[in-house]
Amino acid sequence: MELTAFHDAHRLNFVKYARSRNVQSADAEDVVSAAFLTLYRAGQAFLAADNRTAFAFKVLSDTIIDHFRRRDRRPRTQALAGEPDDYCGGGTGDGGIESVICRVDVERALQALPARQADCLRLRLFLELSREQIARYLGISPSAVSSHISAGRRALAGRLESYQPHVTAGQGGTK
Repeated sequence: MELTAFHDAHRLNFVKYARSRNVQSADAEDVVSAAFLTLYRAGQAFLAADNRTAFAFKVLSDTIIDHFRRRDRRPRTQALAGEPDDYCGGGTGDGGIESVICRVDVERALQALPARQADCLRLRLFLELSREQIARYLGISPSAVSSHISAGRRALAGRLESYQPHVTAGQGGTK
């Protein structure tokens, strides 16, 4: 598959993944473009790769890290706009301060997971990719993806089992 066709097939998922890693929407396209430029410059190394998708996803991940380093910040995840709030109040999605605080707390819990588990969960939950697609992106087997997702979900469930948003006085809560 030539780079143009690869770009067309994966650009949207790459942009969504960049957004899930807290790259602002104005910068996400630039980050993805930089990743594809790196792939173009890699030339034959990319075209000869056994798993071009995993090669490209690694380049994207490195480009995202470089993006945050240039801004002297470390990568953090951010929920995509329009996501269901099932873990934050049973889907009420009222957009109040509790919902925002809950999303931040969930993202912190996700960051506490091992990197591979967190990436598998982000790709599954935020991008709604199949385990086969995730396996191609990460260069691992579909069964490994299933194991990482299962372990990650258990860890998140344990962390968020009796979750209550932490709203303090002056933040808009009356608890």
